[in-house]
Amino acid sequence: MWEDVRISLGSDAEANGRLSFVSPTRIEGKLKGEVRSSDLIVVGPQGVVHATVRADKLVVMGEVRGEVLGASRIEICPGGRLFGDVETQSLIVNEGATFEGRSRMGGQASAAAGVVTAASATRDAPREAEARREEQRRQ
Repeated sequence: MWEDVRISLGSDAEANGRLSFVSPTRIEGKLKGEVRSSDLIVVGPQGVVHATVRADKLVVMGEVRGEVLGASRIEICPGGRLFGDVETQSLIVNEGATFEGRSRMGGQASAAAGVVTAASATRDAPREAEARREEQRRQ
């Protein structure tokens, strides 16, 4: 999947505003504002994105702060950090990754829905289980 990346924002780059891409893109620099892609966005280990992200697929190896909307797949790799709410069909949080936010998948909102295997997610499991039980009691 990452082999297809043709556009790259280098580690020395800083961009503010609204960027749009139609080809797979890798971000190693700093980006603030909004980023859109009809394809893949890879936030590399040095990448720092403070933005609303609208992409078909998102791979996070660096840091993303902001909403991620309309994604078919989000993967947070070991060492990757995503702080913000996400809307996706598939959420993968690898061990050693950090996800702090809410996810909405298929119209369901929860503290952490989807495939969550990260150590940081594991420590929150008892709290999430209690929240699910409370929600079921209310229904």
